[in-house]
Amino acid sequence: MKPHVALLCIAGALVLAVGCSRKNESATALKGPRIVQDMIAAHGGMEAWKNAPTVSFTDQWGESAPRMAFVVEQSSRRAYFDIPGTATAGAWDGGKAWSVDWPTPTPVRFIALLNYYFVNLPWLTQDPGVILSEPGTGRLRDDSVEYVTVMMTFEPGTGDTPDDYYRLYIHPETKMLRACDYIVTYQALMGEGQTSTPEHCLVYDQMTPAEGVMVPSHFIIYEGEQVYAECSIGGYSLAKAFDESRMTMPEGAVVDASTP
Repeated sequence: MKPHVALLCIAGALVLAVGCSRKNESATALKGPRIVQDMIAAHGGMEAWKNAPTVSFTDQWGESAPRMAFVVEQSSRRAYFDIPGTATAGAWDGGKAWSVDWPTPTPVRFIALLNYYFVNLPWLTQDPGVILSEPGTGRLRDDSVEYVTVMMTFEPGTGDTPDDYYRLYIHPETKMLRACDYIVTYQALMGEGQTSTPEHCLVYDQMTPAEGVMVPSHFIIYEGEQVYAECSIGGYSLAKAFDESRMTMPEGAVVDASTP
């Protein structure tokens, strides 16, 4: 499943430690233009991330929102989450999503892999069904750098929302992912007659090293010139065990019946 971000806030020295030989090896194994391969290397390479049992992290959308904790199994993209200190919990088992004491109307199926996607976007360029364009150039608001841009689209039938897209902004010198433009087409989030959200721009304004990779610790989303949302990320790990018991739907859980 490939959910994408946009509406959660409405509802409630760089470490480039990759040796030359490893970088060249990765470049021959990865798909897409060389700038995408270099971006993955700049974020720590593909192997450590791809071979991790899980990706886990916490996120918080603004100072007044609760901090949520997520664990995603890499091999299957099954996921579960909690709001620590509360009864709120949810899960996605690859076929259905459910929740307990979910406090917002935003679909749990949308939320389950929400920030997994944005936090791990450099590596997700290698997912099945991803189409990567040839490089272009582009600029960001209040930024004089001319970035290398790559359009990331999806083959029909890929995930829940194959009509979504991302325009990646990659720094020409550091090769780090600086930002992305995107749209959301998850139908349960659309208004009447709407097929997608307006294009938003997500800017990664803080990066941090975590277990050999570089990941965002904060990002800001813009709609036009206005700040639309912001999010902090913490506790990123590639080593946490996946709790299989969380794939059993508990008594009283509510199944998400939303339409992607």
